Amino acid sequence: MKKISLIAIPMIAIVCGFLVWWYGDTQLLTRKTNELARSLSLEAGDRKVTRISKNKNLSALLARDLSCSIKLDDYQSHYNYSQLVEAHLHIGLTYGFCSVQISELNIISIANETANILADFIISTRNNDESENSKNVSVNLVWSKDEIKLRSP
Repeated sequence: MKKISLIAIPMIAIVCGFLVWWYGDTQLLTRKTNELARSLSLEAGDRKVTRISKNKNLSALLARDLSCSIKLDDYQSHYNYSQLVEAHLHIGLTYGFCSVQISELNIISIANETANILADFIISTRNNDESENSKNVSVNLVWSKDEIKLRSP
């Protein structure tokens, strides 16, 4: 019995430690942000069904009351939830390739019901005519802890 408890107690402690880490706020927010990047990325070989599925995944990550402003060089615009989902679907059906990679991810604060994250993304696109474009974008993400959805700041 002593041998079993000498093995069982450390194993239980390891499993409990792993579960606390896996379901901890930091790990959960990192996974959700990576899921957001994967949903935004569209591979050249993706079929329309796959691209529409990624659009559905993106819409599930966004809160219905989300709104954001996009400011890039000579482009500025404001989008709400439905416009973001529609724009992503449009890109999915017209662009040959779109890659979104996280270059840096900093969790600024986790308080009450929200978590603020500052993320740097590298967004690369290629049109069907093979012209390529790449941008580095800094984004302030506000995740709502109750539903784990992206919200407006």
